[in-house]
Amino acid sequence: MALIPQLAAFLINSLGWRAAYFGLAISVVVLAWLPVLIFVREPSSADAAEHSTATTTSQGIIGIEAAAALKTRRFWALTTAFFLGVLAINGTIVHIVALLTDRGVTLQAATGALTAAGIAIIVGRIICGWCVDRFWGPYVAICFFILPMLGIALLESSWGNPIPLLGAALCGAGIGAEIDLMAFFVSRYFGLKAYGKIYGLMFMLFNVGTGLGPALSGRAFDIFHSYFQIFMVYEGALAVTCLLFLRLGEYAYPAPGAPTSPGLKMT
Repeated sequence: MALIPQLAAFLINSLGWRAAYFGLAISVVVLAWLPVLIFVREPSSADAAEHSTATTTSQGIIGIEAAAALKTRRFWALTTAFFLGVLAINGTIVHIVALLTDRGVTLQAATGALTAAGIAIIVGRIICGWCVDRFWGPYVAICFFILPMLGIALLESSWGNPIPLLGAALCGAGIGAEIDLMAFFVSRYFGLKAYGKIYGLMFMLFNVGTGLGPALSGRAFDIFHSYFQIFMVYEGALAVTCLLFLRLGEYAYPAPGAPTSPGLKMT
């Protein structure tokens, strides 16, 4: 996220956009496929047995089944919150370069905003993880979703640098925390018994929002010739997200000594 936009801008300027796609394909092979091919191996049965200290049966894991989770308001509140959040944030980030170049910003400077978002994703995840160990998770989530609300407002403004970079970074911090918060909340509100199924279902709908947001932004720009209208929709979506987090209530499966809240409970 931080480095590839700069590589893409360089390739487009030097070789054209078709060759840039070819260059990005090579980068996927070099940065992802090749290291996996060389280094990733499943452990042998002997190695797995040697490093295994204990086995846990499904009966010994606390939590609820996926079917039961689907019947709770908490599951749908969290799913809706993360769907709306990624819809708004990804719908904004994907169009940052188009938004800025339409205003006369150079391609290299516009991709610099994506680089700022990429760096903020890393920093946001670290800070978010530190915070949820010490504070009630929904409050942490609200803080991290207020950041992209501010970021979208800055991107919509006509202010020059470094305001677009700051706006992109605030959006990046939000999306960096979002996936980690989803994983955290599933464990705290539904336990670990069917963790993979519950998280997978929530993440599936999250990915729908990931793809839908950029499409909505593009369609809105085609209709209104401006991002202002869709950005206002995104601000509203993020506000709804914050309200949904606020009503989650206490953790159903807290870690020992974890912070909880006496707020409204949701079943």
